[in-house]
Amino acid sequence: MMRVATFQWLMLLTLTALSFGLAEAGMSGSAVLIPVLLATLVKGNIVIDRFMALRGVKGPWRWIVLGWLLLVLGLIAYAFQLAQS
Repeated sequence: MMRVATFQWLMLLTLTALSFGLAEAGMSGSAVLIPVLLATLVKGNIVIDRFMALRGVKGPWRWIVLGWLLLVLGLIAYAFQLAQS
C-alpha cells in the first residue's frame, strides 16, 4: 500500500508536470490562470501540511501560512486581470 507521503509527493510531481505542460504548449490567458492557481493552492497546502508539519497544529500558525498563500495567489490573479484590461 502506498504511504501518504509517497502519494503527496506524486501529487506534487503531477501538478508540476501539468502546469509545465500548459506553459510548454504555449497556452496562456484566463483559461489557464485558474487551473494553474488551483494547482498551486493544492501544492502549497501539501507543503504546509507535510513539509512544514502544520497539519495538526493548534492555534493560528497553520491559518496564517495558508492565509499568506491565499493572499499571494489572489494578488497574482488580481494583477493578471489588471494586465488583461
